[in-house]
Amino acid sequence: MRIIEGLRIKDAVKELFIRLNYSPDSLKDVVFTDPSMDHFERKLAEIIDENCQKAKAEMRPLCQDCGVAQVFVKMGKNVTFSDAPSLDILINKGVEEAYSEGLLRKSTVVDPFERKNEGKNLPAFIHYELCDGDTFEISAIAKGGGSENVSAQKMLVPAVGREGVADFVFETLKNAGGKGCPPYFVGVGVGGTFDSVAALAKKALLEQVCEDNELLDIINEKIKELNFGVLGFPGKSPVKAVFVKKAPTHIAMMPAAVALNCHSFRTGKVEL
Repeated sequence: MRIIEGLRIKDAVKELFIRLNYSPDSLKDVVFTDPSMDHFERKLAEIIDENCQKAKAEMRPLCQDCGVAQVFVKMGKNVTFSDAPSLDILINKGVEEAYSEGLLRKSTVVDPFERKNEGKNLPAFIHYELCDGDTFEISAIAKGGGSENVSAQKMLVPAVGREGVADFVFETLKNAGGKGCPPYFVGVGVGGTFDSVAALAKKALLEQVCEDNELLDIINEKIKELNFGVLGFPGKSPVKAVFVKKAPTHIAMMPAAVALNCHSFRTGKVEL
């Protein structure tokens, strides 16, 4: 049995969320400017590229919306931890310290109606996956409210097939327009159940994978019909990348979810 010091887990979470907001792994080699853009759209893309460079150099957040904290833990059965009765406590403490010490805006309210903000950005929204061996991985995403608000999920019928799922992705993007700060990174989840498919779409963003190239090709063709570009202004570049994950599902169901992420694509992973 491998024991990981709890304080090490807490510090890893803190450092990960600070890094996500200044210089995330997911934007390391990303350039938004493209020679095919017209002059106006290219100027907007250049501003985004400059913003990414300044955030890293000056240790300033990529966006004023530093997001809710979402964490995906993959933990082997031969691993345990010290210093706390649950991982939730360690992860939440790491998130709280990150948003305090990293000078990040705290955007989480403790009640959806009363809207009270305690200034901690808690709780983190945590998902666990158990596995064999002694793996211990923490993946995280700092998810802004704008792109989260224009994400969507739907219970489709199996008869619609890939074409129906692609139509749903297209309609979600069309309805989003510029409200979620494109160019979008798009996570598509298909399968599972009503409650699991949205998390599957988020995992597609985290893992940056495509598990169905045929569906991806159909989506990419439909994206060409969108009539907006960078930041929702006229242009040809509303989407930067599309990722797809699938899961088993019921014979009568085709759950689908589209998790849109703005151009401030803030994901990363740490292995302990």
